[in-house]
Amino acid sequence: MSAFLARLSESISKAKNVRIYKNKDTAYDFKLYPFGERGTYIDPELISEITDNLASSITEQFPAFDYIVSPEPGGHTWGMLAAYKLMKPMNILRLSTELYENYEVCIKRETAYNENYIYFDGFTAGDRVLILDDVISSGATIRCIAQQMADMGVELVGVQGILAKGEHYKQLEADYGIPVRVLSKV
Repeated sequence: MSAFLARLSESISKAKNVRIYKNKDTAYDFKLYPFGERGTYIDPELISEITDNLASSITEQFPAFDYIVSPEPGGHTWGMLAAYKLMKPMNILRLSTELYENYEVCIKRETAYNENYIYFDGFTAGDRVLILDDVISSGATIRCIAQQMADMGVELVGVQGILAKGEHYKQLEADYGIPVRVLSKV
């Protein structure tokens, strides 16, 4: 890994392992990356390094899109920082809560360790969007979002992540015919 991602590389290598139980029979070994959905303390230099590199990658790889779309809980923080840096609008895909029960579009998201619902609002057919998420593991989150966007007539131009765990991101590229870019891979 190049020196310009030294802090990200160090945060990945030092991430703690925890076991999450989806239910009493299903356990998932989870890495607590400081930049991920269950991370806590993030050093300001790491925030700067990730944000600057996300903005650079997006500028290089995705020149034409209307706005960034990022899901809670992990992606929306980085989506907001990148959108600010790029002066682009963003749309946050919210997790289920009584505040969003009146949204017209709600989809179930099921990952290896979690099950919840994502609410969509503010999309118009013909919009060209870029998904930005923190960690791409199995690709389940991206798949459910991409399918819903296709159903709404929203064009997904690509996916930008911070970290890809494994090679599943390559299958997303093949299945959806879009570029999937990440800052790092493990």
